[in-house]
Amino acid sequence: MQHLQINNLSYKYLHNDILINLNLEFTNGFTSIVGQNGSGKTTLLKLISKKLKANTGTIVGNNLVYYCKQKMYSLPDNFEEFREDYRSKKYKLQELLGIEDEWLYRWESLSFGEKKKIQIAIALYSDVDILLLDEPTNHLDISTKELVIKALTTFNKIGIIVSHDKEVLDSLCTHTIIIKNKIFYKYNTFYSQAINEFKKEQDSLKKEFEKQNQKIKSLQKNIQSQKEKVSKSKSRLSKKSIDKKDKSLKEKINLAKLTGKDKNDSKKVDTFNTKLQQLNSQKINLDKEYKKGIAIEQISSKNDIFPFFIEEGSIKLTDKKTLFYPELCINKGDKIVLLGDNGVGKSTFIKQIVSRLNLDEILFLPQEIDLKKAQELFEEINNLSNEKKGELFTFITRLSSNAKTLLNNDFPSSGELKKLLFAKALLENIAFMILDEPTNHMDIDSILSLQEALKEYKGTVLFVSHDLHFIKNIKTKTWKISEKSPSNFNLEVLI
Repeated sequence: MQHLQINNLSYKYLHNDILINLNLEFTNGFTSIVGQNGSGKTTLLKLISKKLKANTGTIVGNNLVYYCKQKMYSLPDNFEEFREDYRSKKYKLQELLGIEDEWLYRWESLSFGEKKKIQIAIALYSDVDILLLDEPTNHLDISTKELVIKALTTFNKIGIIVSHDKEVLDSLCTHTIIIKNKIFYKYNTFYSQAINEFKKEQDSLKKEFEKQNQKIKSLQKNIQSQKEKVSKSKSRLSKKSIDKKDKSLKEKINLAKLTGKDKNDSKKVDTFNTKLQQLNSQKINLDKEYKKGIAIEQISSKNDIFPFFIEEGSIKLTDKKTLFYPELCINKGDKIVLLGDNGVGKSTFIKQIVSRLNLDEILFLPQEIDLKKAQELFEEINNLSNEKKGELFTFITRLSSNAKTLLNNDFPSSGELKKLLFAKALLENIAFMILDEPTNHMDIDSILSLQEALKEYKGTVLFVSHDLHFIKNIKTKTWKISEKSPSNFNLEVLI
C-alpha cells in the first residue's frame, strides 16, 4: 500500500498565496480534485511531481511519479523508451488505446486526441507509484474517452485526477477533493455524491451567514439608538444654556449626574460595540454569487458575411488520408456543432474556414492558446478605456472568474485565457464565433457559465466539442465527419 503525505504545504507565486498550510493524505485508488480555474489544482500536481518547489512544508512518498500535463507541446516523458520498446506490455497498451505504430514517428502531425492517447499509454507503461493526470480526457472523442477510462482502471496505486469531466470522475475516483476559497474539502466518495454533500454544507453556511447578518444589523441598530440617548442625555445635562442665577435647575442637573444614568447609557454603547466586534471576527465569509450567462441585445459586424458559403472540396490530412466535404452554408444565427472522432480532420477543416475570414470580424478560439497570443491579448486589454475595462470585468465575472485576479496574473490558466478571449469578443460585438473544443481546460462552473452565455448569444457559432451535455444545450444544426474507408473521411450535414 502506497502513501502520499502532504504536510503544512504553502506555495506563493509573486504576491499571491496559491496554497496555504495544506495537509492531505492519499492512498491507493484514484482521487479527483475539482475547483475553479486558478484555484491551485495544477500547481498542486506540479509540486507533487517536483516541477515546482514549495515555499514551506513537505511532501513525503513522491519518489516515483508520472505527471500527465494538460498541454502537449513537447514529447511526453519516456517517449523514446516507449517507442523503442518491443515487449508485450507496450503493445498491449497500444492495442488497448487504439494507437497505431506509425503515430510514434509523426508526433507533430498528430491530432491533440491522438497525442493524449499516447501520453496516457506511456504513463501506464512507466513503473510508478503515483500517477498524476491533468485533464486526461481533454481533446478526446466519446469512444476514445471510454478506452482511456478502461485503461486507467488497470492502475492500482495512487492516482490523482484533475478534471471537469463528471463521467471520468464518477467512473474512476473513490475520493474527491473540492477547492473553495483556498480551502480543500475532502470526501471519501465519488464526485457526484461529494458535490451534493458539499452543496448541503454550503447551504447550511449560507443560512448561518444570514443569521449572523441579522444579528449584526440588530446590534448596529441598538448602538445607534444608544448613541442617540447618550447624545440627548449630554445635551440635557449641559449647563451652558442655563441662566447663571438659576441655582435650582443647576442643582437638579447635579443630582441627575449623581444617579449615573448617563454613564449606564455610555456603558451600553461600549458593550454593544464589543459584541459587534466579536460577531464580525467570527463572521462567515462567502463569495458573492453572480448570475451565469451574458445577454447581448444586438450583434453586428462591420461587413455582413452571411449567408457564408463553402464550396465542395477536399483536404489532404496525411499522405494516406483525405477529408471530403460537400457544399455548405452557414446562416446568420446558426449554432452548428462539428462532430467526429479524433484524427478525422475537424480542427483542420475549421482552420480552413478561418483562413477565408477577416480575423478582426470573428472570434477563433483554438484548442490551445500559445504564449504569444496570450501576451497580445493582455496588451490589448491594457489599452482599453476604463469604461470598456469595466464592461469586460462584468463579462468575466459572469463567466465564473474573478476579473481582477485574472488580469493581475502573469500566467493565467488555459481555461481563464479562453474566458478572457470570449469576453473580449462579446465586448467587441463579434457576430461570428468559431470555437475548437471551448470547454477544454475549463472547470465545471465555467463550462455552465459559458454554456448559458452561448445560449443567450444572438450571433453565429460553429464549434467542435465532445461534451454531450454542452452540445445538447447549444447546437441548432449538426455537421459530422465519419470514416468511409481507411483513407477517406466524409463530412455530412445531419438534421
